Amino acid sequence: MRLKSFASLKLLTSEGSSMTRLKMLERLGLGPQAEVWLARDQLLGRLVTVKKVTAFEDGEGNQGDERLKSLRARVEVDHPAIPTLFGAIPHGDQSWLVSEYVEGVALSQLVGELSPESICAIAKDLLSALRCLECLSLVHGDLSPNNVVIDLNGQVRLLDFESCSRVGEALSSSATIGFSAPERHARRAGLPTVDTWSVGAILIWLVTQRTPEIVVDDARQPVSVSIGTAAPAADMLGDVINIAAAATRLDPSLRPCAADLEDRLSRSYRWLEPINRSVLSALVSSRLALDGKDIAVNAELDVDEPGSAKRLRTLLILPALCLLSALSVLSFSGEERTYSLRVDTTRLSPATLLPETFSPRWVGAVFAEGLPRRWTSLEEEVVASRVPTDGVSVIAVNVNCQQGVCELLTEHAIGSKSSLDHTVLVDTSDERVWRAAITNLAQSIAAD
Repeated sequence: MRLKSFASLKLLTSEGSSMTRLKMLERLGLGPQAEVWLARDQLLGRLVTVKKVTAFEDGEGNQGDERLKSLRARVEVDHPAIPTLFGAIPHGDQSWLVSEYVEGVALSQLVGELSPESICAIAKDLLSALRCLECLSLVHGDLSPNNVVIDLNGQVRLLDFESCSRVGEALSSSATIGFSAPERHARRAGLPTVDTWSVGAILIWLVTQRTPEIVVDDARQPVSVSIGTAAPAADMLGDVINIAAAATRLDPSLRPCAADLEDRLSRSYRWLEPINRSVLSALVSSRLALDGKDIAVNAELDVDEPGSAKRLRTLLILPALCLLSALSVLSFSGEERTYSLRVDTTRLSPATLLPETFSPRWVGAVFAEGLPRRWTSLEEEVVASRVPTDGVSVIAVNVNCQQGVCELLTEHAIGSKSSLDHTVLVDTSDERVWRAAITNLAQSIAAD
């Protein structure tokens, strides 16, 4: 989180000039509290999101609305999960909030398609954003899968900030059933623990595809929280469930702060550092292509253009754009590649805890599963001296375990070029941990 310089902010304050420079393109949403449009800032040549809300000024021009405080706090922060707010434009009895346009897919549309590694990456982003909100003394108040978007870079982005409040102030009336803290409606004053519960509920929902259920006694008083069973394929996410369970305790005072939750997640999944967002990015690009959405189409639409002409233009451009998007997704698989893999386990300590299935052959098989389908492994070693051969990628995986810590070092050479990748994990006999670490290395090589 970095504080922005006030001098660098170009806030839109002049009603006439600001509304003239914004060209409305397409209405993105219409709800009981706000209307959202995609627009083009014609002066700066960029796409923005414009949300129409009730005015921030009273009839005498006094800026007394408490929401201004939360908006000013948001303007001052630069966090990858929080879209940039460019300005607020008074417009009669309404106000227009101009912010960064985020292209992506709502988390609610991706459930069931996320790998355990992707869920861990999303969990880290959510907890980082939660920590940022706590530092700003802001309470979002309505964190849910519909207000969490994964953008084209695989980064989590939080939406619908316009209803957030300062700590201690009254919460907005909007809340999503299943992701709303149990004390939210009884205690109107906003506290960070409200968002902590919501993030914990989102993580539980990602792993179990169910929201936490509050168990009540005969007097209808809450006594415990029930969490669904995780899918068998998500066994490695046990620590995510434990973190989420701590975040969704019934007593708000017992919920850890965001920094503690983030630290625990980082320590539990050290072998996933740094985050590889290529899989999430490819998934979002694929979904947008399947849905027939592309920003290049929307960027040229004009709300004043006749509907028939608009539809015709879209029909003409859309097939080409979908093809380009599909090709961009397939680019993750890369060109056809032949590789030779060597696994060196001579540096393993005799006291090393290893899975029962562990062997150089098993490492090679797991490594191959993490590579794109177009990569083909040679049956026999082609380069005995580790000198790269034209057209063949030579990959050496060295496994070194000492004093309870294991390091996987991968050297990838093709032609005269070579690169190194590595990951560290705690010595364990859990096959899932080793499989995830090896797969992460393979994906890193494929992304090089």
